[in-house]
Amino acid sequence: MNASVLQLADTATMGHAQIPFLGRTNIWVEDTIADRQSIELTQSLIGQAVAGTWPGQVEIVVFDDALSGLAAPFAGLNGGGELLLKPLLDHGELRDALTYLRSHIQGVNSVMRGRYASLLDFRREINYPVEGYKLAVLSTDISTLSEDMLNQLSILLKAGPRAGVTFLIHSMTLGANPFLVGMCDLLNVKSSRVLRNGRPLTETWSPLGAQFHIETSERVATSLATAQMEPVEFMALEGIGETWTESSQNGISFPVGKYGLETVQVTLGDELNQRHNVLITGAVGQGKSNLLSVIIHGICQRYSPDEIELYLLDFKEGVTLQQFAPHLPSGAYLPHAKVLGLEADREFGLSVLRYLHSVYKGRMRTFKEQGVQNIREYRIQSGHRMPRILLVVDEFQMLFSDRDRLSDEIADLLIRGARLFRACGIHIVLASQTIGGNMALMGGSGDGLFGQVPIRVALKNSLAESQATLGTRNEAAAHLRAREAIVNLDYGAVSANRKTGIAFADDRVLAVLRQRWWERANGSHAAPAVFNGEVRRSLDDDASNLDQTGPQLPTAALGRRIEVESRLYLLTLEREVGRNVVVVGAGEGTELLASIAGSIAITAGGHVRFILIDPARPPRAGVIELVEFLDATGARVELIDSDALQETLEALRGTLEAQDRFPDPVIVVGFGLDRIRDMPRDFEEICRLGPPLGLHVVGWWNKLDSFKGHVGYAGDSFFDVKVALRGEAQVVKQIMGDPLLEWRPTENRALVLDSSSSEGPIRIIPYTRLVRSLSLKEQK
Repeated sequence: MNASVLQLADTATMGHAQIPFLGRTNIWVEDTIADRQSIELTQSLIGQAVAGTWPGQVEIVVFDDALSGLAAPFAGLNGGGELLLKPLLDHGELRDALTYLRSHIQGVNSVMRGRYASLLDFRREINYPVEGYKLAVLSTDISTLSEDMLNQLSILLKAGPRAGVTFLIHSMTLGANPFLVGMCDLLNVKSSRVLRNGRPLTETWSPLGAQFHIETSERVATSLATAQMEPVEFMALEGIGETWTESSQNGISFPVGKYGLETVQVTLGDELNQRHNVLITGAVGQGKSNLLSVIIHGICQRYSPDEIELYLLDFKEGVTLQQFAPHLPSGAYLPHAKVLGLEADREFGLSVLRYLHSVYKGRMRTFKEQGVQNIREYRIQSGHRMPRILLVVDEFQMLFSDRDRLSDEIADLLIRGARLFRACGIHIVLASQTIGGNMALMGGSGDGLFGQVPIRVALKNSLAESQATLGTRNEAAAHLRAREAIVNLDYGAVSANRKTGIAFADDRVLAVLRQRWWERANGSHAAPAVFNGEVRRSLDDDASNLDQTGPQLPTAALGRRIEVESRLYLLTLEREVGRNVVVVGAGEGTELLASIAGSIAITAGGHVRFILIDPARPPRAGVIELVEFLDATGARVELIDSDALQETLEALRGTLEAQDRFPDPVIVVGFGLDRIRDMPRDFEEICRLGPPLGLHVVGWWNKLDSFKGHVGYAGDSFFDVKVALRGEAQVVKQIMGDPLLEWRPTENRALVLDSSSSEGPIRIIPYTRLVRSLSLKEQK
């Protein structure tokens, strides 16, 4: 530990003399009223506290009821990103500050546990800056304070210094309670001499001056912005050294940091104390991602993948979870992880909650069959290692970014899950920068989500967010520093606060552990299902999952469903009325239609004929590439433009009216058909008559009105499959035939409705990259 971090102005210099100061005693500077010397002496003491300590190690609270301006030169202290100087504006704020200091002193005493005479001795013994020092500056007529505050002040004056809370009072002694004055070193300034308890301390004394205080404050603020605290090392946490030695039968425990000399641990699944879920909050840059990484790595170090399964969702950038996904060159991944939601969206979050509810129901059926009530009893009776499940949701507030039916269902599943999942060993960790904006969800009642989360971990945040997390009377998180947290295991009760130094998730250490876990698992646990809503997909990614035995019914792949299983969205084009596909909306329609055609060609084994209509001149590059690919599969391909459209459609209609069945399926694929102003009337008849005889239309229009104009009155009824890309919400509602549909046009998303199924509209990540390098194409 850098010794300067422990540096503290525990003495103050007056000329050639020194007196006890921070962490050792209180000081009362008598207000002389007649001149400013007493104010300058008080400012000199504040200045020494600022200059003589490591940046950020002392916080100053100032109540200047006399309007002396003694704190003005120190305003620059708050320029380093932390509130080191906090002015109190009225007696109400002073009362709140005294209450906070009382709880802070109790917390420091709990850390020291009676083993040390003072915080100063404790920090020097363990060689680490545990807790912080407080300097409470009161410039007021003490005799005017209420009896309640005077009683509170008398307690704090006595107990404060040994817990690192020092009072610097600037007030007249006339009329003041002698008992209060007696608990302080009394300083006077007379004729440029400082007297201590009535005895001369200096021959002469000169104030440091406002400019010195201004420059010191600005220098400390600058240093604070770049100062580095030596972190709590992850591997130094108690019980973290051994790998996969713990059983989750009775719960899962993980360390988060240090509380004095002790490692702070959190236990989920404790049937005695009924602690099953965790809430984490913290302002930007205060270490929330670091804390989540510490939690995940702590669990994975102690428990094998047979003991714990992780479902990890990030509704922000996904950077925190990226390290757990399969990565090259080794292909290593976190064997404990079942699902990784990188840059997840609300639909995927909903699918995970639905999936976990199905797991819950399945486990409860198993317990009922075994005659047990919970996972602990099941494991004891059966001897089977049923793993516990931990759902971690970072920035969970994004699930409720819109108040709609989707968010209502998510809220319902989340609240019911928090209440019910405990029996079957499913636990939830919710993390967010802010929760104050959704108090209806978090609510104070036992039926709300908040009432199901006894464990609260609050990193540094605003006063309002501290109270939203910990409770209306608990503002402890507002007084923290970066990488400190209040760990509270009792629904935010002030008495349960434990100020904890959070361990540092050093990836140079953790990467070694992850590689070790992956090697030890030795492929016995599959790679996690990874959802990244920003990554664009291609049919190339999924070609190996298509049935290539052909020939068979034309089977089109449109993309991946937004769900835990991430199933392919496949549709078959049976020879039935209405088996056509319409794609409407702006976006990558060319790429999607090329993927539909490509997947049909693969599954048909070449036994298919394609008629590609591209009104663009010259044809789109993607259409030219599709022709080459389809030809390589053995399919028959014709590419026509607007000039050849009439003749081609007439020939197809003639075959249909003759009631001739096409021996091989015929797929008419139209790209950007809005460009065709006068669609031949034969097109309507092909859409109506074609599917039962083996001819299917797959068309893309940018505008719904263009589509309806081309297919005629009620012609859209001959398109069972409707796909919506980006477009106005009202238009999508018309396409899907649901005026209450909630759909927000989004990049890299599509909505699919197949009226022949009972699923309703399905959200998917569509194929929006062209087919380029399928192995099948290369083989041909």
